[in-house]
Amino acid sequence: MKITRISVYQVDVPIKPATISLDRVMSVFDETIVRIETDAGIEGWGDSVPWGANFVAAFARGVRAGVDELAPQLIGRDPRMVGAIADFMDFTMTGQPYIKTALDVACWDILARSLDTPLYMLLGGMVTPEPEVIGSVPPEPGEELAAVMAKHRADGLVQFSGKTSADVAQDIAYLRWMGEHMRPGESLKFDGNAGWRVDEAVRVARAMGDVDVYFEQPCASYEECREVRRTTGVPLILDESATDVGVVLRAKEDGVLDGLNLKLAKVGGISKMRLIRDLCVALHVPLEIQDSSYSELACAVVAHMGHSTPDRCIRSVIWPKGLKKQIMINPPVIADGHMTAPEGPGIGSVPMMDVIGAPIAVYE
Repeated sequence: MKITRISVYQVDVPIKPATISLDRVMSVFDETIVRIETDAGIEGWGDSVPWGANFVAAFARGVRAGVDELAPQLIGRDPRMVGAIADFMDFTMTGQPYIKTALDVACWDILARSLDTPLYMLLGGMVTPEPEVIGSVPPEPGEELAAVMAKHRADGLVQFSGKTSADVAQDIAYLRWMGEHMRPGESLKFDGNAGWRVDEAVRVARAMGDVDVYFEQPCASYEECREVRRTTGVPLILDESATDVGVVLRAKEDGVLDGLNLKLAKVGGISKMRLIRDLCVALHVPLEIQDSSYSELACAVVAHMGHSTPDRCIRSVIWPKGLKKQIMINPPVIADGHMTAPEGPGIGSVPMMDVIGAPIAVYE
């Protein structure tokens, strides 16, 4: 089997305005979708959706520029050789994992479709039929936060994710409020998105009271996050500073890896995601399986990865919340606080052609 054509599509997907810490606000996702066709009549789909240009080192036009560099060199290669494709892209282009993600995912989709099997079967099989979904909650105490938590509970969610404000007093008040309103069996992750200084994180930890909480990536660097974990004892989930197996091994050796947020586009696609996932399973590190941003297609991949990850090592998966435009046919299903991957071979979900329109670039 050989790659005969690679087509690139661009879609603006409006979302409910969402904020990452430090006022990184998004109202529209710029989604790049890649379609890989083969001489066997089997095709695969992948995408990449960066969260602006000031969250992680990625931006939407960069995806398309990078694909323009890589795609012509993939023509004629066997897409089922996902390891060889990943190695070739790494040799051809240093870094830039968010660019390689769309191409890597499309090749995995083709491999699974060629075997007439769901993607999760190639990643370890159906190990966890219903991975738990985590629910985002507003960043300020009050009626809106209480209402969102009530809605999540009604939907079967027991895990909540809040964002820091980078204001110490406000963050302390928020955590105290959450501590008073959470119920037994519920858990809270407080995501700093690398926005705190070490001293700020320590002050929050010491003043927040008796709250059962994880800190996710409280500071920008791994070393700062490690210092916060050692000083405060608050369980640490690494995110932005953990992009490869080297950091995972270092954090485990340092005794500060209480969890890892494993993101599809942050590490460069399914090939790298599977490698890090398997390492974390071997090391008994709990995972949050997500994407750097999110889309229906990426969350379908996340669902497959969740299904193939042992329940003892998976905290939650992310779902395509807040999207105001449906792109995919047969997206992942959310019910009773759990997510299920689309049925069928491969990823099991394909774009609506009348929605994504004509390709903006074709390589053959």
